[in-house]
Amino acid sequence: AALATSLASVLSNGILIRKSWKIMNGWKSDSQDTKNFALEEETDQSALKDQALGRKTTRFVSFPDRRSLVSLLKLAGPMFFVLIGKTMGYSAMTIRTGYFGMVSLACHNVLMRIFFFYCTFGDGLSHAAQTFLPGLLYRKSLQQDKVTKVEYASKTATSQPSGESSITGDDKNARTFLKRLLLLSFVVGCVNSNTARFIANHAGRAFTNDASLVSLMSHVSPLMGLALLIHPVTMTLEGSIIAGRDLQFLVGTYVASIAVLMVKLKFFCFDFAAVWKALVLFQLVRIFQFGGRVWRR
Repeated sequence: AALATSLASVLSNGILIRKSWKIMNGWKSDSQDTKNFALEEETDQSALKDQALGRKTTRFVSFPDRRSLVSLLKLAGPMFFVLIGKTMGYSAMTIRTGYFGMVSLACHNVLMRIFFFYCTFGDGLSHAAQTFLPGLLYRKSLQQDKVTKVEYASKTATSQPSGESSITGDDKNARTFLKRLLLLSFVVGCVNSNTARFIANHAGRAFTNDASLVSLMSHVSPLMGLALLIHPVTMTLEGSIIAGRDLQFLVGTYVASIAVLMVKLKFFCFDFAAVWKALVLFQLVRIFQFGGRVWRR
């Protein structure tokens, strides 16, 4: 299994590198064609000199300047902390499950594989929010700056700024998009929850022939289904917070959520089912914090 996973990773990375190399070669080819066409059309010395000075090459490996690096770290740093926090939480669940015997540990591993498979749908919704919301939020920010300048120039409180309707429109578009995405997230959560429970209840023999393990999977499946029901909506809200660059709040939320998860696993976890109850609690803490933040903003 480990060899197959390693081979799949190597092959997928090779395919991505090959595709990236082809795209970069296409850029080089287009750039060269443009330069050749310009050299044939323009014969005066000044134009040739400008082209020679503006000629650039695309390198396969390049490093950002200091300003770009700082800007990248402001985003990548908090996201790195979030991913580390999630990894710590899921690892702590596995470690705690080990205290309840090999059957519980085997059941936990099977359920986690099912859970992580359906988590990809929630991650996709989060990426959708991160992709489409920043454009609306950025345009709204620009309009607000414009209105502020107009108000400062006119120095009158009775006149309505001309850009106010644009701000209202952008704000309405952002809220409409988020509401639709949340509705889609809820539908996805319902589908994921029911299909995952069906697999755990009726397809346990596909994973193992141990009757006790199959029975335990069916017993804990409602908690897995509840966690999957909440997950897409949680990830959509998290994606909207990332889109708004509210990263300080995001980090603070994960500190509190991971702390609650760890306390639950350490002091209030007396059987295997309680491990999955801790995961449900982790999801609930996140969704209430994210939802409250998005609602206020």
